[in-house]
Amino acid sequence: MMKYIDRYSSTDQFDFKGRWARVVVYKDIQIAWISKFKATGDNLFFVDNKFPTMYNDSARETEAFKTLYEAKEFVEERWEWFINHVE
Repeated sequence: MMKYIDRYSSTDQFDFKGRWARVVVYKDIQIAWISKFKATGDNLFFVDNKFPTMYNDSARETEAFKTLYEAKEFVEERWEWFINHVE
């Protein structure tokens, strides 16, 4: 089961330095990092997967989303693909 661990801020607000992130962990291994940024008045969530998401590819894929829900869904879909192809 995936866990989302608060980094910098435990709320939906940025910390006093303007940082916000969630570390995505599976069986105590970091598999992704989700960061939130303020861009032209809107928040954007950037996902940085730490595992291969395509055949013969490096262990990194990044995407941007408008909501945290979409970002989490992306990580979970990609992780499911990865697990199904390594077992």
